[in-house]
Amino acid sequence: MLPQGSGIGCVDMHRARSLLFAIAILLIAMGGCYCVWLMTRSPEPLSRELDTPKLALEQLAPALRAKPLFFTLAAVPYLKEHWQEWSGAFGSPTPLPEEIAAQCTATLQSPRDWRALDRKWRFGVLLLAGDPASFRPLLDHLRKSPDWTLTQLDPTSIVFERSPARAWTTADVAQLLAVFQTHSTEEQKLARILIAHRLMYLGEMPAAKTLLEEVLQEEPRSKQAWTELAGLHGMMSQWRESLAAAERALASDSRYRPAQVAQTHALYALERYDNALEVSRALYEQAPTDSSTLLLHAQVTHAAHAFVEEIDVLQKLIGLMQGASQPVGSWQIYLGQAYAATGNSTMAEDQFKAALIDPGLSEAQRTFAQNALERLETKSNLSKEQEFPKPSSLLDAPENRP
Repeated sequence: MLPQGSGIGCVDMHRARSLLFAIAILLIAMGGCYCVWLMTRSPEPLSRELDTPKLALEQLAPALRAKPLFFTLAAVPYLKEHWQEWSGAFGSPTPLPEEIAAQCTATLQSPRDWRALDRKWRFGVLLLAGDPASFRPLLDHLRKSPDWTLTQLDPTSIVFERSPARAWTTADVAQLLAVFQTHSTEEQKLARILIAHRLMYLGEMPAAKTLLEEVLQEEPRSKQAWTELAGLHGMMSQWRESLAAAERALASDSRYRPAQVAQTHALYALERYDNALEVSRALYEQAPTDSSTLLLHAQVTHAAHAFVEEIDVLQKLIGLMQGASQPVGSWQIYLGQAYAATGNSTMAEDQFKAALIDPGLSEAQRTFAQNALERLETKSNLSKEQEFPKPSSLLDAPENRP
């Protein structure tokens, strides 16, 4: 909320979580990464089974390779090496994998747009490589669709095939882990963590938790496993447990950014805004231009009423999104609120007017911005009247009466 007497009101960020999630995914596509539970890269090169969609693509039958493949950007480097196996399915002239990935990426947040692309290509296989946070709307849509069946899952990828097809289940995890028996102990643990990460986005929380607990039995101080467990509890709105897990990760490495991000989210959800601000501020100071950090810090400064800081971070966030030709009206509303809270009515009015130009605002957001602007203009007019009284008021003064 804004200070008493501001006359503006407030768009509660708790109520705007769906908006924040959508923006977070957008920022991932722009090159940042908001996913709280990111794995840090191993100092040693990873095997291809842990670093590419090798397992997923090798297990697809030759018949499926004759059908167009939907794939995410993370699959492009590996596909470029094996493009001859897939390119014929797209006809001639064959688009480059980067071109197809660009079309696919544009539909990850909109199932309706994705269905239009599917009508164009009539995909046989969907290869969702990379972090599930970047394609969650599409993933949720596919899980509910009778037209598609989840057929594979591995540490890097989730695969759907057009129904009917044999469905993958958590019972297949044991067979998947057997693939890594000849790998190093560290890679076996990492495989469990990465598989658990994907299981979480499929709603398979018990199976994911079991894998993480297996890692923690072998390595009780695993910062990656504890951070992933913090993510699991967070996805279930178990924020006290999430905070405890994040703090266990930080006990192993106090500067581990994924755990710090998880800690910030848990503190925010528990409405411990001042504590969340301390951690968020430190993350922001370390990476003041990182899109995911900007998003998180904007969320926390708003809740903590740190309006001067909020103005700074929102200006950067809006500039980043405008540079990517993305709509910013929702964020201009927040910036308008922050300016109003600091008493800068002129800048607040400018931001609300700019926000109203955005055709993508919801009706609730548009109404809020219009009402806020009207209140500011009314307050401004009253101030001018008090500063420059009308002639009639001067004539009505007792000393000027006949």
